[in-house]
Amino acid sequence: MIKYILGIDGGGTKTEAVILDIEGKVAGTGTAGGSNTNFISRREAAEAFKQAISGAFEAASVTAKDIGCAGCTFWTVANEVFDELRIPVQPKSFSEHAVAFERAGIEELRGIAIIAGTGSSCGGFSDGGQRFTVGGWGPLLGDEGSAYDIGLRGIKRALWSAEGRLPDTLLVDAVRSYFGIEHAKGAIGKLCDTKINQSLVAGFAMEVSKAAGMGDEAAIQIIEEAGEMLGEMAAFVARQIFTENDGFPVVLAGGVFNMGRLVLDPIRAVILPQFPKAKALIAKMKPGEAVARLAYKKCFGG
Repeated sequence: MIKYILGIDGGGTKTEAVILDIEGKVAGTGTAGGSNTNFISRREAAEAFKQAISGAFEAASVTAKDIGCAGCTFWTVANEVFDELRIPVQPKSFSEHAVAFERAGIEELRGIAIIAGTGSSCGGFSDGGQRFTVGGWGPLLGDEGSAYDIGLRGIKRALWSAEGRLPDTLLVDAVRSYFGIEHAKGAIGKLCDTKINQSLVAGFAMEVSKAAGMGDEAAIQIIEEAGEMLGEMAAFVARQIFTENDGFPVVLAGGVFNMGRLVLDPIRAVILPQFPKAKALIAKMKPGEAVARLAYKKCFGG
């Protein structure tokens, strides 16, 4: 008999595990650092999964043997960890775009999902079940409009301003404070390592958002341009599977959308002239909970 359902979602910055009871109520949650194997080793990702799952077990006062159904993103990592923790089920795998629809409370897998957290991607699902995705190429080759993109552009803008190439901006002081350095150029020593510290750069996006809230023109421009890029990505996907007369949801999932109208208005400005019946919806449910609820539906045929 199924007692508890486990869902675990891994991202570039955070990993979240959520346990539901048989009635679908959240019994416990655990979190850890990032677990995206595009940017960290399989071992590091597995450790993040184990930490998040163990935290959820403790919060819910359950053990591995109590789990009767489970779901995940990053299936290969989850499957390995489940074996190690002796969780007696195999996790069901879900795409981040399907998870986004669940987070927005949309039952039918039809429409567009824009993911903009540490990284970015966009996926679309047509009436006939056709799936079309773009993005997700990582910080070197893509991630347009993501927190990483916003953070990196904010840091660059601060450096150019500090050396006099561009007008002054609040981002210069933000860089000094964020990295704990005396001069903006000191950011080089914090960032130039053997590998990209994706989370560190993405974290600066919050500083860009704060500066924008204080009216800083450079920060405002960076966020608005991020919104335009996300809108263009979504419009491209929509053109592959919908017509201009179709109505469909555009699910917005990820921390970037917490920046509000500065990022949301440009997205709508790109999409709505091409697809007037499209409707943007913010995904509010936590991703780990959404994965658990998708697994719950699989187990109980919902």
